[in-house]
Amino acid sequence: MRRLLAAVAVAALAACASTGPPSAARPSALVLVEVSGGSPDAEAFVARFLSVLSDAGSRSVTDARLSGARLDVLRDPGSSEAARFRSVHPGDGYLGFDLPPCFPAGRAAGIKCTATVTLLSPEGGLLVKFETSASNATGYTADAATTAEAEASRAAGEKAARKLLSALSR
Repeated sequence: MRRLLAAVAVAALAACASTGPPSAARPSALVLVEVSGGSPDAEAFVARFLSVLSDAGSRSVTDARLSGARLDVLRDPGSSEAARFRSVHPGDGYLGFDLPPCFPAGRAAGIKCTATVTLLSPEGGLLVKFETSASNATGYTADAATTAEAEASRAAGEKAARKLLSALSR
């Protein structure tokens, strides 16, 4: 009888391990908290990032950047400022981007834009953090009103969104 119970317990644990973390670890309602780093092409990044998530249809994103909150504050779940922010902007995950200015990456690479994406849980724990980058190898754009930096930033936004979707689907 003990062997049977042990076998059932092992099978149940194995099934839980193979399905990945519970659904609470897979946020579906995200809140964009901040964009830091000083990139003049941050809006191009954010617009493409949000567009890719929207097209995927699996996650809603509330843009709360104008609230003035910072991810550092949300890391402390006991903070009254964090509690106020979460009551106004409830979500399953809180996003922040660090977007330094794009830079020339040599003749072959053209303009390169990097981004660090951070996703916190509602309790302030780190769910996902990664860095990604993209380049505009030509240094030129198809549209005279668009800069090479903006195109590279959009490409980085798309890459970051796909990487986040991949990380959350595990």
